[in-house]
Amino acid sequence: MSWQLFGASAIGASHIAGDLPCQDAHAYRRTESGFVGVVCDGAGSAAYSDIGARLVCAQVVDVLADAITPPETLTAEVARDRVAWALAGARNRLARRAVAESHALKDYACTVVGAWMGAHGGWLFHIGDGLGVARLASGDTVSAPENGEYANETFFLTGRDWTTHLRMTPVESGCESVLLMSDGAMGFVMDKGGRQVYAPFFDPVARFLRSSDETPGNEALQATLADARTHGITGDDKTLLIALAPPA
Repeated sequence: MSWQLFGASAIGASHIAGDLPCQDAHAYRRTESGFVGVVCDGAGSAAYSDIGARLVCAQVVDVLADAITPPETLTAEVARDRVAWALAGARNRLARRAVAESHALKDYACTVVGAWMGAHGGWLFHIGDGLGVARLASGDTVSAPENGEYANETFFLTGRDWTTHLRMTPVESGCESVLLMSDGAMGFVMDKGGRQVYAPFFDPVARFLRSSDETPGNEALQATLADARTHGITGDDKTLLIALAPPA
């Protein structure tokens, strides 16, 4: 059996009020022994960050999913190099588009949080805010947001120092589920400290998705993220990607 993969992005109330597009994006793909998933959050101040987020998600997922070597067999240095190579390719594609459209590269700014998983573990990779978490029987392995000097400041793939801010987190064998999310979803998916998944939200969602096919599961997740009750928690766009491991 293969991993069950689900994902949704919902526009935030502040974006609706400001007549802005949803600037979050996500993509995922199964591999022979695991999956690759990526969530990108476009910078609110960047004019074409929605385009940047979609392009980066799609390209990074495709490049890593085509890799032959299982990710869990790679050393930390090699895994980081391969993720950086995939990210650099997406960044270069953004740069070419910016030149062709007479835009600046920073107009496509987005954060990145992703998972590259095989049958016996893998890696979380991360630039900027948002959050990734791998759930194991021993507890949650969390890739936390990285903010700048101020709480609303973060780092983007389009920044000159993006490689400095690329963080890799190993995931051990026995992972039961992986969650990737933009910062807009963190307020109800994670506990108040952001250190572990908020079980009253996730457990019923996971039970439903376990018994669901991909399309209805994605539709249900989309409806959950778009629920008006989330507007009291955040006005931001919300993206959540959930990967459920096959039964042991």
